Amino acid sequence: MLMKELVRSPNQLGAALRRFRKARALTQIQVAKRTGLRQGTVSQVENGLETVKLTTVMELMHALDLELVVQPRTKGSPKDIEELF
Repeated sequence: MLMKELVRSPNQLGAALRRFRKARALTQIQVAKRTGLRQGTVSQVENGLETVKLTTVMELMHALDLELVVQPRTKGSPKDIEELF
């Protein structure tokens, strides 16, 4: 079972999506085929490119059977957050 991940930046989101993809034993090419996107686009998202469209991220999340949950931001020190990664 995959765990929840705290994401606060494009880089963290990309890294989380990469971990979920790998946990499902999928390649970037396989995910790209599921979404109709280019493999390069999947790579850009996983590398935290800030100009990627939200719809692209949502398509990747759908292909990985993930959903977005919005909640109030937790209060902790930056060190506490970094220790999660």
